[in-house]
Amino acid sequence: MSHHARALEMTAPCELLVVLPSVGGGGAERAALDLLRSLDRNQFHIILALFTKEGRFLPQIPSDIPVVDLQGRQSYDVRLIWRLARLIRERQPQVVFSVLRYANLITLLACRLSGSPARVVVNEQNLPSAEFVLFGGGAVKASALRWLYPSAARVTCIAQGIARELVENCGLSEKLIQVLPNPVDLERVRSLGQVAPDHPWFQLQQPVVVAVGRLHRQKGFDVLIHAFARVRRSVPCKLLILGEGSLHQELEQLIAREGLGEDAQLVGFQENPYSYMAHATTFVLSSRYEGFGNVLVEALALGTPVVSTRCPVGPEEILEADQTGILVPPEDEAALAQGILRVLQEPRLRATLSSNGPPRAEVYRLERIAARYQTLFSELSGTICAS
Repeated sequence: MSHHARALEMTAPCELLVVLPSVGGGGAERAALDLLRSLDRNQFHIILALFTKEGRFLPQIPSDIPVVDLQGRQSYDVRLIWRLARLIRERQPQVVFSVLRYANLITLLACRLSGSPARVVVNEQNLPSAEFVLFGGGAVKASALRWLYPSAARVTCIAQGIARELVENCGLSEKLIQVLPNPVDLERVRSLGQVAPDHPWFQLQQPVVVAVGRLHRQKGFDVLIHAFARVRRSVPCKLLILGEGSLHQELEQLIAREGLGEDAQLVGFQENPYSYMAHATTFVLSSRYEGFGNVLVEALALGTPVVSTRCPVGPEEILEADQTGILVPPEDEAALAQGILRVLQEPRLRATLSSNGPPRAEVYRLERIAARYQTLFSELSGTICAS
């Protein structure tokens, strides 16, 4: 092979296949699409495979990335293993990157079945033990994880706590694991935050408490509503919860039972949650557990004072108590109410949290995290990292 041909071969873009269950409106999907948008197209030729081609973020998939719909069912679907294996054989990617545990297990099985030498990077977004408790089937899922994850080239975890659990409880080698937080597009968040929110409560002279997330038990919105009822007894204020999910009706009933119909509202999925977050008096994360907490970084970037549960894992790694956020125990409505009241009643604390937030958010800047992923993918594919 001539020197020129060898140089061309070495600098050819890496074939990168990215696997996601869907592009629903969650933090993991948002972070994955932001990452794909930021990867250098001179270094990577990207294909996106979705188990089902659906979700709020479909319009946000970069137009230069081909999308393959594997047409899976909503529930567990073993046919996906064969369909993905066939795609891997056809496309011959050098690196396969999958996000979320279900996709990770399917991808590792598909790679084995395909006989491909592709290097697989799987991304862990949540604490396995917490999810097993909530969704059940822990023993089966944990053994699948122990069996399949060692065949990955790298397991990226969005928080130190997840990495620790995979080593201590799941027996994975520390060498296999790399902690890479979810990237946040700070410019986008801040520019959307400048838009005036379209909700009338922001025109009132009352503080507005805002929370964002799927209406799911994980997010602890039931605890937040109970806590807000306590806050409301001391300070006239409003609560807006953004998001959609299976608990909508249950949470509506809880708001009614607490007599909060005039002061608390579920406003559904918002295309631009940042206008609400930026104009809130305080942003609250009430989760029972998290993998990371993208919304915390977004609130910090906007300079909105944050109150968060010290849930496993994520918030403690992002927030410093009383400097960049108020941290309270999870599932403790009295402590959560106290944390919210502190922000509403202490102007000096509010100012400290507000000014310390934006510099802290810089650690999670999209460009910074994308560069680390780029290095990882380049090393694994053997292509030269041009940056």
